[in-house]
Amino acid sequence: MDFPMHENEILVWMLGSIVLGFLVMYRTELRRLPASGWLFAAYVAAWLAWTATNIEHVLLYRFFNIVEHIAYALNGVLLLCWCWFAFRHGNPEPHAYD
Repeated sequence: MDFPMHENEILVWMLGSIVLGFLVMYRTELRRLPASGWLFAAYVAAWLAWTATNIEHVLLYRFFNIVEHIAYALNGVLLLCWCWFAFRHGNPEPHAYD
């Protein structure tokens, strides 16, 4: 199977990797958000999907295509969990980031 690699997929992965690096560097600030672990896990799942998208063009297409779609589904579930915990058990103050 010959599926061309698109430049936008590489760019999304590169920008997503930079953002992931900032999230790791500023994890203490991220922890100020309610249920931040769920939010960070959701971002990692999205980053995993972007990574699998690029790897599938190089090797093991079917495997990494499945990983990509599972990671996107996991991203949605984790975002749902974050919303549930953040809004149900979040900071009672009007502004959680203050």
